[in-house]
Amino acid sequence: MSEKQTLFEALDQDGPYAVWDLMTEDERRLAAKTLWRDADHEARTVLETTLAKELKFRPHALRKLPAEKLAARLVRMAPEMPDTLLFQFLFYLHMSERRPLMVEFLDAVGVPHDDGVLNLPEDAEPPAKDKVEKAGRDLLKAHDHEGLVYLSTLMVADKQLWEGLESVLKEQDAGEVSA
Repeated sequence: MSEKQTLFEALDQDGPYAVWDLMTEDERRLAAKTLWRDADHEARTVLETTLAKELKFRPHALRKLPAEKLAARLVRMAPEMPDTLLFQFLFYLHMSERRPLMVEFLDAVGVPHDDGVLNLPEDAEPPAKDKVEKAGRDLLKAHDHEGLVYLSTLMVADKQLWEGLESVLKEQDAGEVSA
């Protein structure tokens, strides 16, 4: 019998793997395609090496394969990837496909950003907890599941900066996640 844990507990314990589990199959494919298409050089090299080993191809030969095929393989491999690489799926999904959602949230919180890319000094204080909570609840009302995936990603990325999301995500725990 599997032990039940809340979404917040899963995020705290499993990090990006919990967000991946939260995502739909379509979101996972989109994240994989976006990562493959937009990854920086370092992430792309790791992806190519990992995929080449899995498919028994030379890394440069992967560039000739259709992105759809590679994305499907990446989705299957993702749960076994290191958490830092799995987080890249989430990062590129939001930076490429969900930037307006990010901008909406960051504007609501009042955090300086450049089209969704945080523009905070290194010693910046976290945003006001009440503003984060309100913006999080409003985002969930407006964007439902996509908003939940985004807020969960923020919590995994920097729990201290986004501390105000804790109560918002705990409110989502009416639906439990299997451990």
